Amino acid sequence: MIAVVPFTADIDPDAHDLARWLTSETAALLARATEVKLVADEVEIAPEALGAAAAALGAGTALGASVQVVEGGLRLQALLADAAGAEKASWEESLPLGGAARLGPMLARAVLLALGDDSLAPPESVDPDAPAEVVLRLARAAAQLDVDELLVLAAEQPGLEAPRRTLLDAARAAVDTGRMPQMLSALERLVEQRPDDGEALFALAEYRALHFDEAGARAMFVAARDAADQPALGARACVRLAELAEKSERADEAIAHLRAAVKLDDDPRAYARLGALLLERDEGEGVQALTRAAVLAPKDPEILLQLARALREHGGDPKRALAAAAEAARQAEQRPDLADAIAAELQAQLDAAG
Repeated sequence: MIAVVPFTADIDPDAHDLARWLTSETAALLARATEVKLVADEVEIAPEALGAAAAALGAGTALGASVQVVEGGLRLQALLADAAGAEKASWEESLPLGGAARLGPMLARAVLLALGDDSLAPPESVDPDAPAEVVLRLARAAAQLDVDELLVLAAEQPGLEAPRRTLLDAARAAVDTGRMPQMLSALERLVEQRPDDGEALFALAEYRALHFDEAGARAMFVAARDAADQPALGARACVRLAELAEKSERADEAIAHLRAAVKLDDDPRAYARLGALLLERDEGEGVQALTRAAVLAPKDPEILLQLARALREHGGDPKRALAAAAEAARQAEQRPDLADAIAAELQAQLDAAG
């Protein structure tokens, strides 16, 4: 887990808005790869203070930064510290104000690389420089959650990903809040602007599902799957289609969607769900899918529990079944809610072993 503290700025209102936007943008990008906690109060950008903020939230590290606007340019100094108050990494970037849209992705990537999460680091930003006034408008709109202005900027600057990215992040943050109706409308308008944007289509599908519009959600998930420019996004859309099908007791359709998902991306959760659905139809294939899930997520206690139970109930190598249950027990600390079920399964395995 990473704690992200509010980026600091001098009294200049433009710097203040830029700092708020860059805090939210960096945190949202990091949250796509790992658990993130936003710190409400300002913290001194120093190793000891950041370490204390991380420790207070149970995070392993904390990220902070200071932002300055100087003569049409932007200067960012960032620091990453661990929970013991030791510096992990630091960065300093100076660039024209129009290049500020690259800073969030740049910093999120640098943090994940510094933590050794190379495979989870987002690609380097390809946002071009924009007029300085556009960047300031974007920062103000983000600070005020002005979705109308964000949509205008997305339309005016089609080559600039930051307005769209900011709007999608705001929509994710608004789930289960009173802003959901406003964000649903904003996503509808964004999809009208960008009908082939897989990520926007997926976000709209999620919102329709949250508003109990199953038919509308299904149509958008299909569109997101077909428009996805990344296999992982296409797989996520397939998984959500499977969930909708399963909810309506269309198991065969759910299996078909999950088969499509695992062809697109090696997602252990998709394999686990596919295995669970297949067990009643083809025990061997079901166990095989659960085995693949456990190979991909060898420390996931829930998947290990599923595999152990499947091997015991549907036949298989008793030693493998007991090994899976024992490993689930070793990993149970991650999921205290599963502790009783894992203990019961381990006992059942031991009883079966005689």
